[in-house]
Amino acid sequence: MVNTKRMVQIGIVIMFGLNIFGSIVFAQNITEAYIYQDGDNNQATIQQRALDSWAMQYQLGSNNESYIYQAGEGNSSLQTQTGNANQASATLLGNNNLTIQNQLGDANTLFIWQYGNSNSLIQNQIGSENLAVAWVLGSSNTVAQNQVGHGHTSKITIAGNNNIVSNNQVGSDSNLSLFHIGDNTVINAIRFGF
Repeated sequence: MVNTKRMVQIGIVIMFGLNIFGSIVFAQNITEAYIYQDGDNNQATIQQRALDSWAMQYQLGSNNESYIYQAGEGNSSLQTQTGNANQASATLLGNNNLTIQNQLGDANTLFIWQYGNSNSLIQNQIGSENLAVAWVLGSSNTVAQNQVGHGHTSKITIAGNNNIVSNNQVGSDSNLSLFHIGDNTVINAIRFGF
């Protein structure tokens, strides 16, 4: 009788352990969000209606704003802001997309909106009062916007698949507007402003 009771207790413990640890080991479709802030009056928002997705916001400075919205599966977003009064926004609608937005300086603005699958969008700003905007409708596109200096504006709109767009701006006050409809195109632009 004692052995039977002991066996039942051990069986319950094993089932309980498998239930807890089995769900951890076999967990799938985990969605993660991380926010780190050091400074005053920073705002960070992550909204995910996505499976197996990851988002991180890092703010060092004051009066920065960052926003990430992800819907779909397998998306990843990273926003870093070092400085003051920067704004970054990323909206991902689809699956297996990647966005990276980095700001080093003050009063910079980054904006990404994309609808599709397997897109990679990267925006970097070093300096102040720069604006970079990317609108992407399609799949398997790669967009890189890099701004070093002051007062640059870059606006890129793509409708299509398998496109690669790279824009680099150095100096001050250069402008680029690009609107592309089509597939399998490579576009490189370098703008210098003095």
